[in-house]
Amino acid sequence: MGMTIRTAAFNMPPRRHTVRPKETRIVSLLHEKQPASPCLREGQPCWQFFNCFKVLCGAHGKTDVDCWLVPQTHCRNYIFDDFFEKISFCLTCEYFKQKGAQHPKGLNSFIADQLRHCNSKAFEQQFQKEESFFEILNRIPDGLFTFDKDWRINFFNPAAEEITGFYAEDAVGMYCDDVFKITGIGTVNALRMTINDGVDVHNREYEIISIDGTKKPVICSTSALRNDKGEVMGGLEIFKDITELKKLQEEVVQREKKYRRIFEGGHDMIYISNQDGKLLDVNSAGVEMLGFSSKEEMLALDSARQFYANPDDRGKVIALLSRDGSVKDLEINFVRVDGQPVHTLMSSRSYEDPETGEVQYEGIIKDITRRKKTEELIQKRNRELSILNSIAVAVNHSMGLDHLLQVTLGRVLSVLTLTQGGIFLIDRVEKKTVLGAGSGLPYVEKDKPVDLIFKDVLLREYLIEKTSTLMPEASFPNFQAGYCREDEEEPLWLSCHLIISKGKPVGFFGFVLPPDKMLDYQELHLLGSLGNFLGNAIENAKMIETIRQNRQDLQRLTEKLFQTQEDERRRLARELHDEAGQSLTAVKLGLDNLEQKIPKNDTAVRDIVTATRTMLVRTSSEIRRLAYHLHPTLLTDLGLEPALNLYFKDIETHSGLNIEFQMVGFDGRLEKELETALYRFSQEALTNTLRHSGAELFRLKIIKSFPKLIFIAEDDGAGFDEKVVCNDKRSLGLLGMRERAQLLGGTFLVRGRPGQGARIRIEIKMNVAGRIPAIRSQEI
Repeated sequence: MGMTIRTAAFNMPPRRHTVRPKETRIVSLLHEKQPASPCLREGQPCWQFFNCFKVLCGAHGKTDVDCWLVPQTHCRNYIFDDFFEKISFCLTCEYFKQKGAQHPKGLNSFIADQLRHCNSKAFEQQFQKEESFFEILNRIPDGLFTFDKDWRINFFNPAAEEITGFYAEDAVGMYCDDVFKITGIGTVNALRMTINDGVDVHNREYEIISIDGTKKPVICSTSALRNDKGEVMGGLEIFKDITELKKLQEEVVQREKKYRRIFEGGHDMIYISNQDGKLLDVNSAGVEMLGFSSKEEMLALDSARQFYANPDDRGKVIALLSRDGSVKDLEINFVRVDGQPVHTLMSSRSYEDPETGEVQYEGIIKDITRRKKTEELIQKRNRELSILNSIAVAVNHSMGLDHLLQVTLGRVLSVLTLTQGGIFLIDRVEKKTVLGAGSGLPYVEKDKPVDLIFKDVLLREYLIEKTSTLMPEASFPNFQAGYCREDEEEPLWLSCHLIISKGKPVGFFGFVLPPDKMLDYQELHLLGSLGNFLGNAIENAKMIETIRQNRQDLQRLTEKLFQTQEDERRRLARELHDEAGQSLTAVKLGLDNLEQKIPKNDTAVRDIVTATRTMLVRTSSEIRRLAYHLHPTLLTDLGLEPALNLYFKDIETHSGLNIEFQMVGFDGRLEKELETALYRFSQEALTNTLRHSGAELFRLKIIKSFPKLIFIAEDDGAGFDEKVVCNDKRSLGLLGMRERAQLLGGTFLVRGRPGQGARIRIEIKMNVAGRIPAIRSQEI
């Protein structure tokens, strides 16, 4: 069966010999030099026998080769491919005849041996060729089988076994459609076309069912096999399992669908272009972003340069891509078909097309127009907050109206990108407007009345001449007002915006707008917010200024009160010492004279005089003590420390209170006003202890420690509730101490708890020279 299949399948037509052209059919030059009848020696080869010098001959130089068995020899000017054609010429060759004569059985046996040898070699070579050919067929990775005219399989290679699941031993002899089972029709028709019509069918895709029922996609080619006469004797089927290829193709299709879905479904523009700017592909988001009606219309454009608001930007982008290979989040401004600007972020890269080698660009362009507008809005809001914060800082920093207005005007002009403007305040008393702050306004001066011309006369009357109240609004409509010099006819018009406090107009902004400048909604909203905020700030600043002036008046009044009090005490002390003291001395002298005139035996009268003198002495001593308390002369003569020592010693004598007193850091006397104040602090603190605390110990320290002078008074008495005492209007002693401390530029602090005593601490600032800056020229 095997030989039959091979012969049927692979019987090839015989090779034909090649004959040299007729002009070359001449007697060989070899025979021109050889003897007429040479004698063959034993073992002598043909080329030595003929004395042949044609080294191109296939037998030349070989001693064990018979020339008639070599197809291409040069003993004749013919080259034979077939032994049987050549042997007819060799029978006339002298070398062949002598070689055959040397055969033991004679020439005929010699010729028969040569024929048998040739046939054996031919069969051996043919078999080797067939074996090599079948080895090749068995090794190819594609399935292959051959079939005869009846569509029976006569050869089946291993790859076909693997694909179909049939063994070759089983498949050979079976019909093709029993082994090569295809779903549907197709392969049978191809086989019939091959057998019946001799038509080759190539690269057809089918789905076959293997022996285990598995469906496998294959690609097939069917060819006809013919005999020497060209008649179809069978066919050849080559097929390849393309399951993995199908999976790969399906994966490619899915990836393509996924890519296309992402490409077309993206919300950002995705594009591909070449170096010339020609768009090769773009998604629908890009078409919509730039305002085109269709993708085809956009791709029909010659260059994408026209998309750029600045055409030179494309050159910059290409330069960046050439240098870095990619760009990320590059801000580029595009323009729509209708001329509307589009703010974008571009991320792109360059690559080389693997098919054409052309450099192309692909990337994503994100429309950030809305985000940019939002950012601008946020920036404007931030500027509003910044201005409001500046006003708040100005208010907290100084609370001065001039500073507040100047800071506000400067910031507003900066935000509005203007150079001329002012803040005008309404004077209700004079019924005029006053320039509170200005910048770049000609012919007007700060804090001077400005005679403004209102385009709406009724509005001027309503705002300035009448006391009107407005309903609260986020912002009020702007109005026009202007002013001019007497020698000018055309006024300088201002765009004005109200400043409101609690529904009442207190002023307005006035700006000189360039002809091409118009305030937008956000700027108008800013001025409205500032008008409401600044109005209250202006009123607060005015109120604070009024309070400050009232406090200054009160402070001057308090200073005058303390000064008058000290003057009055000094006067009373002086009158008690001078007038009452002298009168009491005169009375004492009168009693002494009276006593001398009383008889010695009049003891009753003498007792009355003695009692009167004792009362007089006690009264004189009390008057001296009162005069010292009102104004101690020792304080003026020797200073604070001796005066307090004497004062505390006297108190200890009369009250039994233990007093500890220290002055630390003093190297000389203090200013007279400060010594008097510290003496009064000490007097009042000790008086409070004696009257209210029931303490056994009173401690006082006066410490001079740059940059402060510290006064500390404390006791171990009953203490008090500091919230009640500090708010008690009847605590005039503590209130007087507080006022004195404030007049000296110091701080006053009192602390106490029931059962834990009381503590008073006063701190007064000193300069480098050790003086108190807050002391006025007049006495306290």
